[in-house]
Amino acid sequence: MTLLTIYRLAAAPIAAGMALAGHRDAFFILVIVSLITDLIDGPLARRLGQVTELGAKLDTIADSCTVIAGIFGLYLLDRAVFRPELPALYVFLVSYAAAALACLVKFRALPAYHLYTSKLAAFWSGVFFIWLYAFGYSPAFFVSLLALGVLANVESLLSTWRLKRFQTDIGSLFRIRDT
Repeated sequence: MTLLTIYRLAAAPIAAGMALAGHRDAFFILVIVSLITDLIDGPLARRLGQVTELGAKLDTIADSCTVIAGIFGLYLLDRAVFRPELPALYVFLVSYAAAALACLVKFRALPAYHLYTSKLAAFWSGVFFIWLYAFGYSPAFFVSLLALGVLANVESLLSTWRLKRFQTDIGSLFRIRDT
């Protein structure tokens, strides 16, 4: 586990608080920095030889906290522009909860698979938040982000069903070996 994971764990409630207080700039900066640090956290941990199962699990918790804080803040700060896409957001949230719940039930842990689709979704989230902050809302951009998120959640759910024992850092459903 690196300090970047600890940062993301601490930044999520602060970002949510900034959104609640109406501090748009602070909210966006905290979420964008969290999304950027999420992209470099894993490679840095591998490079420093700090990869552990605990670190992977805490990274997943930090990811979840960032997602929740981001959605909460967007709802508070920009809910009027997102209203037409609420059904798509609900589909994403249900798929996110289903993937987490399935893994919790089967393995008593959150999925810490670090799938490539999840990494792509995290990258696209960062691009979306930067775009939203700098240029404004794009419905097509937001829906594409939600669709990618649903795809990542479905892959996580299928990975949980396929795994016989809990594993971290599998990369892809297609890399799972019957063990």
